[in-house]
Amino acid sequence: MKAKRFFLGILILIFATLLVSTKLEIISFHFKFWTIVLTVLFVFLLAQGIGYRRISQTVFSIAFLVILYAKELGVQALGTWTIILVAGLVSVGLSMIFKSFGRNKKWDWNWKHKISSFETDTSEKKIKINESMSSSVRYVKASNLERVAINARFASLKIYFDNVELQNDEANIFINGSLSEIMLFFPREWKVFVNINSVFSEVNTGQEEENVFEKKVYINGNLNLSELKIRYI
Repeated sequence: MKAKRFFLGILILIFATLLVSTKLEIISFHFKFWTIVLTVLFVFLLAQGIGYRRISQTVFSIAFLVILYAKELGVQALGTWTIILVAGLVSVGLSMIFKSFGRNKKWDWNWKHKISSFETDTSEKKIKINESMSSSVRYVKASNLERVAINARFASLKIYFDNVELQNDEANIFINGSLSEIMLFFPREWKVFVNINSVFSEVNTGQEEENVFEKKVYINGNLNLSELKIRYI
C-alpha cells in the first residue's frame, strides 16, 4: 500500500510539473490538460497491472496510451477500434498461454497476488459486492439469500457460497465486470444457469451434468474484457 501511494504521488507531481511547464512554455511539446490526466491514469494502471500481474489491465493500459499518442507514434492509420481489438486479442492470447502453464507457479500470472479476505455475514435477502482495483476473497454467509449484485472493475475476485441458504431454493446473481477476473464457488448440489453478455470475455462453468441438483442459481449480467470462472466445492 505504501509503494502504491508513493508511485501515485510521483505521478501526480509529474502531472503538476508538465502542466506548469506547458502553460509557461518551458518545454516545446505542448500537452493538453486531459491528455496529461489520462496519461497519469493509464501509466498508474499499467504499473499496477504489472505489479499485480494482471494481463488485461496491463495490455489495455498500453493500448489506451497508444491511442492517446497515436500521432506521435505514427500509428494513426490503425484507428482507435483497431487498437482496442488488437489489445483484446493480445489479452485473450496471453491469458491462454499463461493458463497453459498454470501448474507451474513461476508461469502463473496470478501467483503473487496479495489476497485480502472479507466475510459477509447477513440475514438480508440481497447482497452487494463491489471490488475495484484490488484482489480479494469474499465468504458469503446468508440464511435466506435471494439476490447478489457483483460489481468488479480492474479486480481479481473470489466469492464462496458454500455457507448459504437460498430463499425457495433459488437465487439470482447479477454480475457487472470490467477488466476483471471473477471466480464463484458453489456447492455441488446447485444447478447454475449462466446468461452473460460478454465482450472479449471468457465464461467457464465447469459443471458436471450427472450431479444431483437441489437448488438453482441464475447468473446474468455483463462482462467486458473479463473472465468468469465457476467452480464447485
